[in-house]
Amino acid sequence: MINYSHTYWHVEPTSIQRPSLNKRSSRKIIGGPLIKLEAVQALLKSGVFDTDQLWLATNDCEKDLLKERWSIYDVLQMLADMDGTVDYYKSEWCEVLGDRFVPCDVYRTPYDAERKRRHPKGLLVYIKFSIELDGTLTIALVSCHAA
Repeated sequence: MINYSHTYWHVEPTSIQRPSLNKRSSRKIIGGPLIKLEAVQALLKSGVFDTDQLWLATNDCEKDLLKERWSIYDVLQMLADMDGTVDYYKSEWCEVLGDRFVPCDVYRTPYDAERKRRHPKGLLVYIKFSIELDGTLTIALVSCHAA
């Protein structure tokens, strides 16, 4: 496993204000991307990242991948090809398995499933992820489906 490093975050994750458990409260996190997408992409392109380090963090995410017929490799390709400047949408707290919340970045990116790469005329994909803070680098995929 790869040791967790703060080089993957723009802000200290523990400093991000946690959401209220009130369902009406906003889970939005202002200030721009939380995760350094370029660092994650460099890791993915290095060949060091193990697919076991991608965690499908919600039941809905797993169902959506099955519905879209996307593999873990498709998801990793989407992440590797995203344009952080153009594709970034928002950041928010999201509930994951285990009844806990994690800070996530949300992107909308065009993906051509046939060519297995980003393409301007590809299907617009909504992808939401975080990085686990457990001492190792695990990408927690919260959502990945057609936008």
